[in-house]
Amino acid sequence: MYSLSSVTKLHLEISSLCNASCPGCPRNFHGYPYNNGYVERNLTLIDIKKMFPQEFIFQLSELLINGNYGDIVMNPESLDIIEYFRRLNSKLHIPISTNGAARDKQFWQRLAELDTKIYFCLDGLEDTHSLYRINTMFTTVIKNAKNYIASGGHAVWKMIPFDHNRHQIDPARLMSQELGFKDFIVTDYGRNNTPAFNKNGDLTHVIGNPGQTNFLQMFSNFKNNSVNTRWIPIRDPIKCEAKNDKSIYVSSTGDVYPCCYLGDTVYSSKNLQIKNLTNENNALEYSLEHCIKWFNAVETSWKKHNWEQGRLITCNNTCGKN
Repeated sequence: MYSLSSVTKLHLEISSLCNASCPGCPRNFHGYPYNNGYVERNLTLIDIKKMFPQEFIFQLSELLINGNYGDIVMNPESLDIIEYFRRLNSKLHIPISTNGAARDKQFWQRLAELDTKIYFCLDGLEDTHSLYRINTMFTTVIKNAKNYIASGGHAVWKMIPFDHNRHQIDPARLMSQELGFKDFIVTDYGRNNTPAFNKNGDLTHVIGNPGQTNFLQMFSNFKNNSVNTRWIPIRDPIKCEAKNDKSIYVSSTGDVYPCCYLGDTVYSSKNLQIKNLTNENNALEYSLEHCIKWFNAVETSWKKHNWEQGRLITCNNTCGKN
């Protein structure tokens, strides 16, 4: 059973806006600026105070800022929000994942002063980084990281490996050490094969071997897509990452989910499985305690033997262990 008093980790999408157009991101169609139904919105400090009681913030050990659709650099109240959490909970661990390609020197200095840990997403070196992190500049991210590090910030270089940048992993690691990054991690998100389209739907380049690069055909298939459960294997047992971490995920609209994976299915056909469960999960309208009541139905679904009975595809695919 889920209870609010047991939650120690808050995963927060502070903004659903982004300055980048990464072709593997669900906020666009392979780089093409297509909104599949998500709301572009920044959380405000007023929202934060309304959604999260002070006693809830006191009990947290971690505030993870990393959105499904957006980036912290896009929210004009980012610093105010983090300062509020830090003021109420001085021991709070605050990791932040960002493309790091915007905002001024003072912004990054202040984040360092607020005792955060920032994962700068740097996917290669200057000649390869922007092939995936479209609309961001390597030199800008490095400049911002330097300002953060110079102010005492704990910086981590986070790199996604692709065919076009694997040869740069060791040079990038060396560069991170020379610049003062505390750590260097390589994380594969399974986005290794994708075309990249511009705002006109023109193919600009490919990453890996995507197979299909015809924009009109791919776009048509995307809009008519449905989940074919016939080929999805049952994976038992389901070991829930969110339950194990005692965490919840809150989107930029205030919607509350057990994890970002279920939050990410909000505008896909997989959402049909949880649509009837999420009628009262918005923390701007209901208490946080009320918003997590439906989590118990999620746990119950793990015991179902097939999709027709209500076994959640996202839970099965993400946290199923067999």
